[in-house]
Amino acid sequence: MPRGRRLVPISEDTIEELSIIARRTGMTLPELVESILSHALRVLRSRDDVASILASSTIMADIFRLGASPAPLSSLGGILETTNDSLFDKFVSESSSLARLVAASVRARGVNPRDGLIGLVRAWFPSLALDIITNEDSNGRIVAASPLLSGSKLRQYVATILVSIVEGIGYKIIELKDEPGLVLVLFSQK
Repeated sequence: MPRGRRLVPISEDTIEELSIIARRTGMTLPELVESILSHALRVLRSRDDVASILASSTIMADIFRLGASPAPLSSLGGILETTNDSLFDKFVSESSSLARLVAASVRARGVNPRDGLIGLVRAWFPSLALDIITNEDSNGRIVAASPLLSGSKLRQYVATILVSIVEGIGYKIIELKDEPGLVLVLFSQK
């Protein structure tokens, strides 16, 4: 037995934006809406946190759009520890600028700052053991712990990127500590 249609109220602003996207992609409005909803359902079948899913999608799109590329941390550490200081400084500076740009873009797209921070840090360092703790009073900390962080250059790189992401999202750094195997970033709202 065929299923009936349901009417779902959608704001005119949203319909207008969807219409523009549909024209740009060569789809009809109903095709675009069906495609978006079908994709969302596939994702939501395995996860319930809609805000986190949407934040992750925005973060990954910005990472790729702005030119960041993930690298295995163990290999990156080996490269950084053996490179000369001038090339290391250039790499860290460019990576830091890119991390700050991606974070600012995520913030500008309206992603919740907490979700943006957590998603971006985890996306940038997927293989690093991270604890990201944010409190109700808007203070938080990021603890990165790994034997890979025993080298000073990799630790400096990780610390610099974490600071760039935290500041780019819109938080203020309170304290930064690093020691072999550990990077700790304490932050608060500005």
